[in-house]
Amino acid sequence: MLPGSRPTHSCSPMTTVLLALLLITSSLLQLQAQDPAAAATATAADTAPNLNWLHARGNEAMTGLSPTQLNLPLELVWTFTTGDKARKEGVLATPVVKDGKVYIGGQSGRFYCIDLATGKEVWKVEKESAFEGNAGFSGNLVIAGCVDSFVYAWDATTGEEKWKFETRGEIHAGINTWKNAEGKEHVLIGSYDNLLYCLDAATGTKLWEYETTNYINGAAAIYEDKVVFGGCDGMLYVIDIATGKEVKTIEVGAYIGNNIAVDKGIAYITHYGNKVAAFDFNDGTKLWEYGERDFPYYAAAAVSDEWVVAAGRDKRIRKLERATGKEVWEFRTRGDIDGSPLICANQHVLFGSGDGYFYALDLSNGEEKWRYEIGADIKVAPAVAGNFILVGADDGNVYCFKNVPSPAP
Repeated sequence: MLPGSRPTHSCSPMTTVLLALLLITSSLLQLQAQDPAAAATATAADTAPNLNWLHARGNEAMTGLSPTQLNLPLELVWTFTTGDKARKEGVLATPVVKDGKVYIGGQSGRFYCIDLATGKEVWKVEKESAFEGNAGFSGNLVIAGCVDSFVYAWDATTGEEKWKFETRGEIHAGINTWKNAEGKEHVLIGSYDNLLYCLDAATGTKLWEYETTNYINGAAAIYEDKVVFGGCDGMLYVIDIATGKEVKTIEVGAYIGNNIAVDKGIAYITHYGNKVAAFDFNDGTKLWEYGERDFPYYAAAAVSDEWVVAAGRDKRIRKLERATGKEVWEFRTRGDIDGSPLICANQHVLFGSGDGYFYALDLSNGEEKWRYEIGADIKVAPAVAGNFILVGADDGNVYCFKNVPSPAP
């Protein structure tokens, strides 16, 4: 007799389990038949290990690392349009992700919340100027700077504006956030008014500001109790994070357009003087400098325990020895590389190029392992959230790829 034909009150424990499994299977089949996208969403949400990418470069120190192991080839699962390609409304910010929602702004002046699994819009806000820097998170707030000179904070669930803070210049830089010893959250962001600001994340109240002598274009890195950043004045700044007081300034000598990666008291800098350099930011010593060609570096470096990976406008990306700056390998694309590379699981390098391709290289030898033709310049770093990989491009689209896990043995 079939289990379903028995009276429910007389089912044995084993029969009850079988019946429950049959009902669950039937429900899933009905869900898939009625709404395949919803079924796929549920599956993706259940299997992804961590649907967060809270910092644009993977961490507060901006080292450009992800623990996710890539299983190539990656599979494109959705694209999302943030702007008008004809009007050149591209994406210049790295997406950030929290709880399965993607947050990204574009040159269109629109800032979006997108469902990670489906690529569907959850909410958007629109301003008159572009969003070019990455957003950040504090509690249930998502916070981003805008070229209109304001820093905005929205409810991450609804998009309702909670506060805004006005600087005296355009904001092209990304957000970084930190908590003090009491657990109070703060926002760090630079502006074209030459100031780095520290704001109370809950209210937008200014806590301190630090003045440089030129624009601040990149996000500030955080290492222990210090803020480390550079700017258009060619200086490396080390600031006490609690007070905003200067700890040290170091002359680099050329425009620094992006963030600085910091680890173990060392700052790894790429700049417009055509160099990649490492500085001890405690005593100001230059540890090494690399520069073989007369082309500037805009993309920020990725830094692992042993290696520094840097990409430049000479169309090349290189692996350098972290201790010495000695080149190990180089890989050439067909376009300038302004998109900061990401090191994944110490095995692959993921980056986009001005030639319109999104690449994955073998970190050990620089061999190309995968590429995808997007067809538009990629000027931003990728983001990795669970088994999803995101990158924006100059065509105004955000591209989402699925990193399909290897089957269990």
